[in-house]
Amino acid sequence: MAWRFDKAIIRGELDNTERGRLQLRLEIVGYHEPICLDLIGDAWRDVAGSRLSFVNPSPEPQAPMPPFLALQTGIVGDVTASRKVRVFTVPQDEWLMAYQENRIQDVPTEWRNSLYLEWFTPAHGRCLVESADFEIIVHGHAWEMDEDEEAAQKMANMHAMREYLADVIQRKESSDDEDEEEESFTEEAWEEELKASDRLNDANMEAIDKYEEDEDQEEKIAFVMGWDHMIEDMADAQEGIEPSENDSEEKKRRREWVEAMNAAAAEDLLKFEDEEHEAVADHPLVVRANNFIHRILDEMEEAGISDERGESPKHPLDRFISNSMNIMGKLAGALNGRRRSDIEVEAGYILAIAKRCLNWANEALSATQDLMADPQYSLHHEMIEGWRAELFGLREGLTDLRQELRDV
Repeated sequence: MAWRFDKAIIRGELDNTERGRLQLRLEIVGYHEPICLDLIGDAWRDVAGSRLSFVNPSPEPQAPMPPFLALQTGIVGDVTASRKVRVFTVPQDEWLMAYQENRIQDVPTEWRNSLYLEWFTPAHGRCLVESADFEIIVHGHAWEMDEDEEAAQKMANMHAMREYLADVIQRKESSDDEDEEEESFTEEAWEEELKASDRLNDANMEAIDKYEEDEDQEEKIAFVMGWDHMIEDMADAQEGIEPSENDSEEKKRRREWVEAMNAAAAEDLLKFEDEEHEAVADHPLVVRANNFIHRILDEMEEAGISDERGESPKHPLDRFISNSMNIMGKLAGALNGRRRSDIEVEAGYILAIAKRCLNWANEALSATQDLMADPQYSLHHEMIEGWRAELFGLREGLTDLRQELRDV
């Protein structure tokens, strides 16, 4: 994912007075020397040709931060001072309280211009500074960018994003060996497939985060994700082009696959709507994990910490809850699916999922250690010890499950 560190910026300067070259100078909390970037490309029209300075009125430390060198080179991403963002119009304490009370949707907001600085370097990938709070001063324009030049620059930025996400995804070359594809996957092979799925999901989430407010979000997300076939299909739909026998073999295969998936989805829906459909009991380990999640949420609510969170996902309470929920969700998908007679789930896949669940259990246990060391939770040690005991029990059950599958 992108490095984001807008809160840690103290002040900065941007210079795009030379066409095709953008220089940034950033002073960052915790860094003794400013970070200087020499980037290929230009900003959008509102900033292109100008020199501007900006100040953060309330800088603060932020983690994680990339290990910046004093001078870096790379290429420009989207750089503008007019990106629209929705911000709260009440003090932070008020919207945080609203978040804790599950009424964040009632907090008033307004649209503001945001300074958006994006760049790509070989060492750190995508870096992003975005804030509507910076105080900006523009020091004149040395040259003006026209609409065609801006369109070309934005397309170059999208290509940069596409290349960056391609590195995140790390697509493998497709295999022509049909026997190899039909062979059952081992645990190790399934683990590689799951890692690839994680990378693809991370890339997709980053693309959605960047383009979700864009009026052409679907086309742009498809482009930067490398889904050229989707762009082709969307173009056909917009132009009203009907399927034809003259279509390429790839397009025909894609159409057949979509039709098959739609048919399978419709068949599954009918099965579940059938009143005589026999319900299948959950796997005992899934039941235990599900009960554990409900227990956590109930005990937190009783203790008055149900909505207590840090702003960072590294907060120990967030780490504990997210890792515990990962265990429940992934186990349900793997084990309950296998207990349905019409679904065949490979043992290698379940072994790989169970291994991941063991890792999540260890991460959750580590988070409970941090909670125990935090004075804020000093009155809740007995409750946290109970969570730890159940996590150890789940971990033992996962180990037994893996051994059982290996013995089959």
